[in-house]
Amino acid sequence: MGKTIMYEQIYSDLLNKIRRGVFAPGDKLPSEKELSEEYGVSRITSKRALDMLAENQYITRSRGKGSFVTGNQSDAFTRNVFSKEETILKRPLIGIVFDTFGSDFGSGLLRSIELECRKKGYDMLFRCSYGNIEEENEAIRRALLLGAQGLILMCAQGEVYNSMILQLVVDKFPMVLIDRQMKGIPIPCVKTDNYSASKKLTQILISRGHKKICFVSHSFSNTSTINERHNGFVDGIMEHEDVNGVIDEIKCYDPASEDTVREKIHFDPSEIMKVIQKNADCTAFLIVEFQMGALFGRALKSMNLKKEIAVFDCLSEAYMDEYDFVYVKQNENSMGIQAVQALCAVMEGEAVEDVINIPYNIMM
Repeated sequence: MGKTIMYEQIYSDLLNKIRRGVFAPGDKLPSEKELSEEYGVSRITSKRALDMLAENQYITRSRGKGSFVTGNQSDAFTRNVFSKEETILKRPLIGIVFDTFGSDFGSGLLRSIELECRKKGYDMLFRCSYGNIEEENEAIRRALLLGAQGLILMCAQGEVYNSMILQLVVDKFPMVLIDRQMKGIPIPCVKTDNYSASKKLTQILISRGHKKICFVSHSFSNTSTINERHNGFVDGIMEHEDVNGVIDEIKCYDPASEDTVREKIHFDPSEIMKVIQKNADCTAFLIVEFQMGALFGRALKSMNLKKEIAVFDCLSEAYMDEYDFVYVKQNENSMGIQAVQALCAVMEGEAVEDVINIPYNIMM
């Protein structure tokens, strides 16, 4: 690993040993020299890790004598609540970082990851980035500091990939991507075949007699998922000479808002109405995600217009009678299970496929 990651890893390893009671209060830790030899790093790197432990009052350092574990209140509390045996048996940790999640997509995925982590003997640390690269970096950094042995990431992608993730790739840290692939970067990705699903949605709309269809995206149009859905739509249209397709975007719509309920309730429908009016000759709209499709349905109803809507994802089937949509139902349960299983394989040094496509269903 690079130095920035490595001193954090040494810090995390030592802190875990302190918390598990491997190093008890008063015990002497390995020296800077011993740590540098053990981890294959410079003494500057090992010194920085020990300095961090001292700054956080987990150890005291004495020139010429060494570093010794303190008996601070948080450790005392841990030792009082848990027996030494229970603390030593603390389960290993996996870090989970999503850009966002909701009732239409993500909550089922998160549940299946948690259940599979539990089944495999791992605890999970979860955090959302809400589409912010800095928040994503902070979530990854905290997971590493807390001793995560691997990461499952739904990346907040933009035009440039996250440099911290790229550094972890170089360092061969175990990671698996979910939903979004980083093209050209050797990280296994568990996902839906969005290209195929979008093409099938397009073909279904065409089979229902629609001759002009509008594909509508949002502010996350740079993600691999949205690109695949766009390409599937284009190729589906291109196979029919008598069918036309147009592309539009609702740039002010934020699919990764920290308050998604408020985002939908207070969203200005005039932006959607403008797209509908601009594409008045389109009889169907293929929209990249359910929540935006629901907003389109609301706008069409207020305009007293009848257009067919196709979307990705949905609410629970119990609530879908309200929405007369054609939609792609992703298998979130299988996706979450496969992501955890793939990460476990990577952590054990096994070869894993670059892309693991999970079957989906088209619901009409």
